[in-house]
Amino acid sequence: MNSYSNELEGIQSIIWHELQCAVSNRQHGWRTMTLASLSCDGLPDARTVVLREVDPVEQQLAIYTDKRSPKILQMTQHPNVSLVFWCSKLNWQLRIQAIANTCHDPERALRVWQHVRDTAGAQDYLSLQAPSSPIKEDGRLCEDKNQLCIINFNIQSIDWLSLSREGHRRAKIENGQLTWLTP
Repeated sequence: MNSYSNELEGIQSIIWHELQCAVSNRQHGWRTMTLASLSCDGLPDARTVVLREVDPVEQQLAIYTDKRSPKILQMTQHPNVSLVFWCSKLNWQLRIQAIANTCHDPERALRVWQHVRDTAGAQDYLSLQAPSSPIKEDGRLCEDKNQLCIINFNIQSIDWLSLSREGHRRAKIENGQLTWLTP
């Protein structure tokens, strides 16, 4: 292997390390990302979501959302999505192409809910009304039924960009292949 290959493998390792740090560090730039999907009308639809789980072995990321959210139907109809991360501390951007799917493992969902239910964020999954619906209720919560849904993203490719005064660098990781790109 040449030095570029060694460096790129190191970058790949650092990417996964930083993603794992972002799950537990609320200040990490990659804690929130932009998720872009296609609306049911075929239009681009992007929103900020919070990274909740990282699995480097399975090449998978996960977020939590309300199962009634419009993004669930969007990703069911069009599972190919883009995830965009920016970390100003690293001056790194990640653009990830992934296939989204909802978790159908009730035990995993229960474990996640047991952790989330004791946090301020629990109310996001207990609303009587679906996300994006006009407000009709007085904000009451349904204490006995949560709407938490786990969305898994199976990574297809990662486009890494490092911005630097010494020169920008860019690489793509796809199908286990590491390729340098022109920035």
